[in-house]
Amino acid sequence: MLVVIGDLVADLIVLGDAALERGTDNAAQVRLTRGGSAANVAAAAAAQHPSRFIGRVGDDTLARALVGELEAVGVDVRVQRHGRTGAIVVLVDALGERTMITDRGAAAELDAIDPAWLAGADWVHVPLYGFASAPSARAVTDGAARAAARGAGVSLDLSSVATMRALGREELRRVLAELKPDVVFANEDEARTAGELGLQPSGVYVVKRGAEPVLVAADGQVSEVPVQRVDDVIDSTGAGDAFAAGYIVAALEGADPRQSARAGSMLAMSALRRPGAL
Repeated sequence: MLVVIGDLVADLIVLGDAALERGTDNAAQVRLTRGGSAANVAAAAAAQHPSRFIGRVGDDTLARALVGELEAVGVDVRVQRHGRTGAIVVLVDALGERTMITDRGAAAELDAIDPAWLAGADWVHVPLYGFASAPSARAVTDGAARAAARGAGVSLDLSSVATMRALGREELRRVLAELKPDVVFANEDEARTAGELGLQPSGVYVVKRGAEPVLVAADGQVSEVPVQRVDDVIDSTGAGDAFAAGYIVAALEGADPRQSARAGSMLAMSALRRPGAL
């Protein structure tokens, strides 16, 4: 069982031009979809491997709809319910690049996780967003540590340059020291920020670079894993989460880091060709 701990929120996807004209109308396509990095990973993995999502949502109609959608794609959903469900406005330009305006809502208040929700976990994946507030940071750390003590693998996605900078060097070092992740995922900007902060994750370090080969650092060596170029990119939302899902599923099936990175890039391709996450 792959267990993913983190956010389930609503994504308001705005597909528009590269620039917005202030003070007047701007034509765009607007779509409301299920979002949250953790929920995206669980959903992307569910078709290939049993997956469970653990998080916190509001006690409202939006939460019921989001939970239902996640369950409909085969995810075992375990949520605490209190407060107001979070939402993210995702501005997508003509090149498919995203700018996100984030309100995590109830997700930021994740409380202590019921130990029964971690039963059967072979792998626990946590996006860095879960460490952005003290309550959820404690719950995520304790949950991952409990599963790791029973032999589960652990992975961390650095997720966001803004979140990395907000946490700062010492807090990020503490996160890495306490989680001891077997795999750390980053995109090129996040990896650059990690370097600027003097961070060097142990274990396997996987850096996604868009159309350029994925960098995989493992066992003291760095190798490149070619990716297939996608020319018809619609929206990059969820592509990194799909990559993580594909990587983890392959790793659970015995693939080595390079093979796992290749599997991740193949699943990420499908996310690039649709608005919103998988």
